[in-house]
Amino acid sequence: MSTIDSISASTAISSAYAFKTNELSEETKAKLQALGIDPSTVSSESEAQSLIAQVEAMSKSDQARPNSSDQSLLTKAQSLAEDVGVQYSYKDNLDELCKKISEKIEQLASQYGNDGAKMSVLEDYQRELASIDSRYSTEIDKSNDIFNAMNMISVSNKYALGLK
Repeated sequence: MSTIDSISASTAISSAYAFKTNELSEETKAKLQALGIDPSTVSSESEAQSLIAQVEAMSKSDQARPNSSDQSLLTKAQSLAEDVGVQYSYKDNLDELCKKISEKIEQLASQYGNDGAKMSVLEDYQRELASIDSRYSTEIDKSNDIFNAMNMISVSNKYALGLK
Protein backbone atom coordinates (compact mmCIF):
# COMPACT_ATOMS: atom_id res chain seq x y z
CA MET A 1 0.00 0.00 0.00
CA SER A 2 2.91 2.38 0.65
CA THR A 3 4.01 2.12 -2.98
CA ILE A 4 0.60 3.26 -4.16
CA ASP A 5 0.64 6.13 -1.65
CA SER A 6 4.08 7.29 -2.81
CA ILE A 7 2.98 7.13 -6.46
CA SER A 8 -0.16 9.13 -5.61
CA ALA A 9 1.87 11.70 -3.69
CA SER A 10 4.37 11.96 -6.51
CA THR A 11 1.57 12.44 -9.04
CA ALA A 12 -0.05 15.10 -6.84
CA ILE A 13 3.24 16.99 -6.49
CA SER A 14 3.97 16.90 -10.21
CA SER A 15 0.39 17.98 -10.97
CA ALA A 16 0.69 20.91 -8.58
CA TYR A 17 4.05 21.80 -10.10
CA ALA A 18 2.62 21.63 -13.62
CA PHE A 19 -0.28 23.81 -12.50
CA LYS A 20 2.08 26.44 -11.09
CA THR A 21 4.20 26.36 -14.23
CA ASN A 22 1.07 26.90 -16.29
CA GLU A 23 0.48 30.07 -14.22
CA LEU A 24 3.32 31.75 -16.11
CA SER A 25 2.15 34.20 -18.72
CA GLU A 26 3.02 33.47 -22.32
CA GLU A 27 5.18 36.61 -22.38
CA THR A 28 7.16 35.41 -19.35
CA LYS A 29 7.58 31.94 -20.85
CA ALA A 30 8.86 33.51 -24.08
CA LYS A 31 11.34 35.71 -22.17
CA LEU A 32 12.62 32.73 -20.21
CA GLN A 33 13.09 30.70 -23.38
CA ALA A 34 14.83 33.62 -25.11
CA LEU A 35 17.27 33.76 -22.20
CA GLY A 36 17.85 30.02 -22.47
CA ILE A 37 15.92 29.12 -19.31
CA ASP A 38 13.47 26.22 -19.24
CA PRO A 39 10.12 27.65 -18.01
CA SER A 40 9.28 24.35 -16.30
CA THR A 41 12.12 25.00 -13.84
CA VAL A 42 10.32 28.08 -12.49
CA SER A 43 7.48 27.66 -10.01
CA SER A 44 5.77 31.08 -10.11
CA GLU A 45 5.42 34.28 -12.09
CA SER A 46 7.24 36.30 -9.44
CA GLU A 47 10.13 33.83 -9.38
CA ALA A 48 10.31 33.98 -13.18
CA GLN A 49 10.33 37.79 -13.19
CA SER A 50 13.07 37.82 -10.56
CA LEU A 51 15.14 35.34 -12.55
CA ILE A 52 14.68 37.34 -15.75
CA ALA A 53 15.79 40.52 -13.97
CA GLN A 54 18.88 38.78 -12.56
CA VAL A 55 19.92 37.35 -15.92
CA GLU A 56 19.39 40.68 -17.70
CA ALA A 57 21.36 42.53 -14.99
CA MET A 58 24.22 40.04 -15.32
CA SER A 59 24.14 40.43 -19.07
CA LYS A 60 24.30 44.23 -18.83
CA SER A 61 27.13 43.97 -16.31
CA ASP A 62 29.09 41.64 -18.58
CA GLN A 63 28.58 43.98 -21.52
CA ALA A 64 29.71 47.03 -19.56
CA ARG A 65 32.89 45.48 -18.28
CA PRO A 66 34.64 45.01 -21.65
CA ASN A 67 33.59 48.50 -22.72
CA SER A 68 35.13 50.11 -19.64
CA SER A 69 38.27 48.06 -20.14
CA ASP A 70 38.35 49.04 -23.82
CA GLN A 71 38.01 52.68 -22.77
CA SER A 72 40.88 52.31 -20.33
CA LEU A 73 43.08 50.80 -23.04
CA LEU A 74 42.02 53.51 -25.49
CA THR A 75 42.98 56.18 -22.95
CA LYS A 76 46.40 54.55 -22.49
CA ALA A 77 46.86 54.35 -26.26
CA GLN A 78 45.91 58.03 -26.61
CA SER A 79 48.46 58.94 -23.97
CA LEU A 80 51.10 56.90 -25.78
CA ALA A 81 50.13 58.55 -29.06
CA GLU A 82 50.69 61.96 -27.51
CA ASP A 83 54.09 60.84 -26.16
CA VAL A 84 55.13 59.54 -29.57
CA GLY A 85 53.75 62.57 -31.41
CA VAL A 86 50.87 60.94 -33.29
CA GLN A 87 47.98 63.08 -34.44
CA TYR A 88 44.70 61.27 -33.80
CA SER A 89 41.00 61.89 -33.62
CA TYR A 90 38.89 61.00 -30.63
CA LYS A 91 36.78 59.06 -33.12
CA ASP A 92 39.69 56.70 -33.81
CA ASN A 93 39.14 53.24 -32.39
CA LEU A 94 41.87 51.32 -30.59
CA ASP A 95 42.94 49.36 -33.68
CA GLU A 96 43.35 52.53 -35.77
CA LEU A 97 45.24 54.29 -33.00
CA CYS A 98 47.63 51.37 -32.45
CA LYS A 99 48.33 51.24 -36.18
CA LYS A 100 49.12 54.97 -36.25
CA ILE A 101 51.42 54.63 -33.23
CA SER A 102 53.23 51.67 -34.76
CA GLU A 103 53.77 53.53 -38.03
CA LYS A 104 55.09 56.58 -36.17
CA ILE A 105 57.50 54.45 -34.12
CA GLU A 106 58.82 52.85 -37.33
CA GLN A 107 59.22 56.29 -38.91
CA LEU A 108 61.09 57.64 -35.87
CA ALA A 109 63.30 54.53 -35.72
CA SER A 110 64.42 55.12 -39.30
CA GLN A 111 65.12 58.79 -38.50
CA TYR A 112 67.08 58.15 -35.33
CA GLY A 113 69.25 55.45 -36.83
CA ASN A 114 72.14 54.80 -34.43
CA ASP A 115 71.18 57.19 -31.61
CA GLY A 116 71.11 54.73 -28.72
CA ALA A 117 69.27 56.94 -26.21
CA LYS A 118 66.44 57.78 -28.61
CA MET A 119 66.21 54.16 -29.80
CA SER A 120 65.89 53.05 -26.17
CA VAL A 121 62.93 55.39 -25.70
CA LEU A 122 61.35 54.05 -28.90
CA GLU A 123 61.81 50.49 -27.63
CA ASP A 124 59.96 51.46 -24.45
CA TYR A 125 57.15 52.91 -26.56
CA GLN A 126 57.09 49.73 -28.63
CA ARG A 127 56.82 47.57 -25.48
CA GLU A 128 54.00 49.72 -24.15
CA LEU A 129 52.19 49.47 -27.49
CA ALA A 130 52.65 45.69 -27.50
CA SER A 131 51.24 45.53 -23.96
CA ILE A 132 48.16 47.54 -24.93
CA ASP A 133 47.65 45.43 -28.05
CA SER A 134 48.04 42.19 -26.08
CA ARG A 135 45.58 43.26 -23.41
CA TYR A 136 43.10 44.32 -26.08
CA SER A 137 43.41 40.95 -27.82
CA THR A 138 42.83 39.21 -24.50
CA GLU A 139 39.69 41.26 -23.88
CA ILE A 140 38.37 40.45 -27.35
CA ASP A 141 39.08 36.74 -26.80
CA LYS A 142 37.28 36.80 -23.43
CA SER A 143 34.26 38.52 -24.96
CA ASN A 144 34.16 36.01 -27.79
CA ASP A 145 34.46 33.09 -25.35
CA ILE A 146 31.56 34.42 -23.27
CA PHE A 147 29.42 34.97 -26.36
CA ASN A 148 30.18 31.49 -27.68
CA ALA A 149 29.37 29.88 -24.32
CA MET A 150 26.07 31.74 -24.10
CA ASN A 151 25.27 30.77 -27.68
CA MET A 152 26.01 27.09 -26.99
CA ILE A 153 23.78 27.15 -23.89
CA SER A 154 21.01 28.77 -25.90
CA VAL A 155 21.24 26.17 -28.65
CA SER A 156 21.35 23.36 -26.09
CA ASN A 157 18.26 24.71 -24.37
CA LYS A 158 16.43 25.01 -27.68
CA TYR A 159 17.16 21.35 -28.41
CA ALA A 160 16.07 20.36 -24.90
CA LEU A 161 12.81 22.26 -25.35
CA GLY A 162 12.29 20.75 -28.78
CA LEU A 163 12.42 24.13 -30.49
CA LYS A 164 15.02 22.98 -33.03
